[in-house]
Amino acid sequence: VRFSLVREAGTIDCEGSFQNGRGSGTFRFTGSQAFLSAMKSRGFDFEKASSKHDRDSDDRLFAAAALNVTTALADELSSAGFKLDVDDLFKAAIFKIDSTFMREMKASGFPNLGMEELVKARIFKIDAEFVRKVTQMGFDKEPFESLVKMQIFKVTPEFIAEVRNEGFTNLDIEDLVKMRIFKIDAEYIRQAKADGVPLEVERLVQRKLGIARKHRDYEQ
Repeated sequence: VRFSLVREAGTIDCEGSFQNGRGSGTFRFTGSQAFLSAMKSRGFDFEKASSKHDRDSDDRLFAAAALNVTTALADELSSAGFKLDVDDLFKAAIFKIDSTFMREMKASGFPNLGMEELVKARIFKIDAEFVRKVTQMGFDKEPFESLVKMQIFKVTPEFIAEVRNEGFTNLDIEDLVKMRIFKIDAEYIRQAKADGVPLEVERLVQRKLGIARKHRDYEQ
């Protein structure tokens, strides 16, 4: 079997064999000097290492071909007004970050997100629609990291509605995250209220920790 993967950054020529649906072989990569020049004219120097631990220019060029990093992608991302470097182009290609996503996040109230934050947004499924839902929950102008915590700990509209129905109407996101960490849900709150525990997050957490200690003592 012989085939080629032709990309703007270069061509990957592959040769090998297949048997019973499994294949193996070798490849040869030929980088494109025209791509290097075009990218350099746009401010993306693939031949300049960003750190002493960075890969050499051939490795970066091969990565660009494998990930299909193009001058069109560089132009599109730059048009959104973000200052990017070569590594940012790789991240954008891997996590499917385009100018539309960048502009949507800007318009949703996060005008100063860098590539690291945009990658987090993709990983944790934070988009303009999620920001809108958070605002509808009563949490507007929250810092980006608070949204990340909400997604990590599954602070959903359903969970917020549950605890609010039990009397918690003025919780902030840190309180809600803490309740998720300690698995404090509506049922637990009802049990705690029945035992006379004040309706305070810290008191519920203390009760939870007390139960955990008693459980460990019982096991010992």
